[in-house]
Amino acid sequence: MKKVFLTCFLFTLISSFGQVARDSVKVIEIPASYANFVGEPLTVKKDSLYTFKTPDIYLVNKKSFLAMKSVYQTTIDQDKMTKELVEKYTTTLRRNVDLERMLKINFRESDSLDQKLYERNQITLDRTQKALDYTISSLDKATKSLDIIEKESKRQRRKTVFEKILIGTAGVGVGILLGLAF
Repeated sequence: MKKVFLTCFLFTLISSFGQVARDSVKVIEIPASYANFVGEPLTVKKDSLYTFKTPDIYLVNKKSFLAMKSVYQTTIDQDKMTKELVEKYTTTLRRNVDLERMLKINFRESDSLDQKLYERNQITLDRTQKALDYTISSLDKATKSLDIIEKESKRQRRKTVFEKILIGTAGVGVGILLGLAF
């Protein structure tokens, strides 16, 4: 009976210690959904048991994981920087398009003012041309009048000289006649 009792005791003891050993080692199950999981990976602890339901698992040591995380973070930061650059470029492009539109409006207004100025200058030039034409015709008339006056004055001088010669000849003739008569 001692043997039976000792066997039962031993069997109970082994079962209880076996149960403790089985409870202390937990089996962690990785579900199939982990294959499409995005985020921080699971950290595997030393002396743990895992069952994988996923088709593929990639084991990476801590150093490699930190390097990949750094590259990933740099890529995200570069994407943010690229996004900021694109936004700034878009803002600058919009501002330049607005400035170009304003410049075109200013050019149109400037062209309109230039056209008005050109038309005014053309009118002034036409009036100046008419004034010059009138002045030239007036000068021609004045020149003709001076020519007529000059001819008339020459004729008048000749007439005066001829009259003086006639008076002198008449005086000589009267003197001769008087001298002959006396």
